Amino acid sequence: MSVEDLSTAVSSAVLSALATFVNFIPSLIGGLVILTIGLILAAVVYRVIVAFLKAIKLEQYLSKYGITKIEGKEIEWSEILAELARWSIIIVFLVPTLSAWRLDAVNTVLNRLILYIPNVIVAVILALIGMVFSKLAYRIAYSTSRSLGRDISHTVALVAQWSLMVFVGFLVLHQLGVAQELLRILFGGLVAMVALAGGLAFGLGGQGTARSLLESVWERFKK
Repeated sequence: MSVEDLSTAVSSAVLSALATFVNFIPSLIGGLVILTIGLILAAVVYRVIVAFLKAIKLEQYLSKYGITKIEGKEIEWSEILAELARWSIIIVFLVPTLSAWRLDAVNTVLNRLILYIPNVIVAVILALIGMVFSKLAYRIAYSTSRSLGRDISHTVALVAQWSLMVFVGFLVLHQLGVAQELLRILFGGLVAMVALAGGLAFGLGGQGTARSLLESVWERFKK
């Protein structure tokens, strides 16, 4: 190949690349405009949700049930819900943005993610409601069994609370689609294990305790 042919080939490649880039500029600008609109809308929705949840005093309501702190760390549930909404909007606007930029492979992944987002939001709401009801279950169980004694009522209340928490945990994982068949097997096995453990404890190792407990309960009911 002569120098002249090489120069022509290089010039042709450069001109082709420039033409492709120039043709891509409108798509690039259009995608940036769409993404900018999405970011602005997401920021507005974030602030609106945070303001709304603070206006209805969600954090103060949840603090009554002691679920605004996990392992000593403050949990801002309004911030979590607002962040979920914000990123949902951003991801939704990313789809037309990437389509404009002709990144169809990434778009396929994002479409699957968009379909999964509602599951995440429902799972968070389920977890939040489950924590509230587990605290309520503790208080109700403790109040109704207080006549049996402080230690027994505390044990009964803890069993009620953690039973509900485990059940809600299974619901959350099922909503997220985490090994659903395995979760069914584990849940069935857990129920069977608790029933068997309770039967063995009362039938073998705790005969005396069970007898005294039942006699105590019977005496209180007779009164």
